[in-house]
Amino acid sequence: MQKKILNIAVVHIMVFLFFVFVYITPTRFTFLNWNVFLALLPFDFALVVAATQLKSIKAVFSGLWLLFFPNTMYMMTDFIHLYAIGTDLDQPTQYFNYAILATGIFIGVGLGILSLEIETRTIFQKHTHLVYFTITAIVSLLSSFGIYLGRYLRLNSWDIFTNFGEVIENIIFSMSFHMIAFVILFAATQFAVLVVFHYGIRLINSDQKSA
Repeated sequence: MQKKILNIAVVHIMVFLFFVFVYITPTRFTFLNWNVFLALLPFDFALVVAATQLKSIKAVFSGLWLLFFPNTMYMMTDFIHLYAIGTDLDQPTQYFNYAILATGIFIGVGLGILSLEIETRTIFQKHTHLVYFTITAIVSLLSSFGIYLGRYLRLNSWDIFTNFGEVIENIIFSMSFHMIAFVILFAATQFAVLVVFHYGIRLINSDQKSA
């Protein structure tokens, strides 16, 4: 139990230090603090799901996890902001800002990977490979769709509660080949990343158990 608390604390401390660093340094990418915070929420929601025995609480926080999970993988698209500093990386300010941007993105995506691992292990404790692939594929598709809504339609996760009608209207009027192509491509990208890390983690765990 103490190790679990320590691990959770270390994750949050590192995220907090990132917030402070971005806040006090002269960077163009201060928006990363908000994006990383949104990526931290699914991780914390997944921790609640793993910690509680009440099915109602598990259901509520699993729903919140799924709703906010796209915010983690959304950060892969934040590399678009490189245009603000250029891509030559021949000036100190360029690679300084690049390092901050990359750090924020990797933290956000990493939190997403961890949150999915926690969710699947909690809800599908004895899942087969087929179940894992199916769940991951579905989550990847839904997440990719959420990323499209956020990146191109500028909708937020909480809009489903505050502006549900507007969300539905935007989805209907935005159906296009562009949306379908984006969703399929980013779903495949997420699926590949999640599967690689999942089986990498399984490999490490199996090695530790056999040691």
